[in-house]
Amino acid sequence: MSSWTFGTTADIGMRCFSISENRLLEEAIKGMQSILLSSKGKNSLDKLTRETGSFHIRSESTQWTEILVLLLEEVLFRAEARDEWICELQVFTELDDEGNICANVQFSKVCTDYIELEIEIKAVTLHQINFAFVPDGTLLRSKWPEVPSFEGPGWYCDVVFDI
Repeated sequence: MSSWTFGTTADIGMRCFSISENRLLEEAIKGMQSILLSSKGKNSLDKLTRETGSFHIRSESTQWTEILVLLLEEVLFRAEARDEWICELQVFTELDDEGNICANVQFSKVCTDYIELEIEIKAVTLHQINFAFVPDGTLLRSKWPEVPSFEGPGWYCDVVFDI
């Protein structure tokens, strides 16, 4: 036998809540970026000159989890390959003719070179991914002591990142 499996703790999870699907996508992007930033990096953001930008993502699915993963991966790519750190953003979604979810993102950005990052996210995983509506009066209990329970109505997502 030449290979063995073992558990790893090289990941971090995130749960987000919001009132709508679009706002939840925004919260997930902001939440992911807050994991990456050091304290010094957070403090420096307000002092930097911002530019604006936009991008469009088209999923090949009617599933919200797919557009969530695509958006998070795009934000990571822009930070690493284009030196674009998204500061503020608005996400607008629509369905194309086949019913696939498309997202238009408008944002302000700074150059990643001017902010200090603390952690590197290697990948957005599909492990334990969720994106769902919680009906009015329904309690979504948290599995984690550091994450509060949530009472609907509203939307939530769970994402695990490989760091």
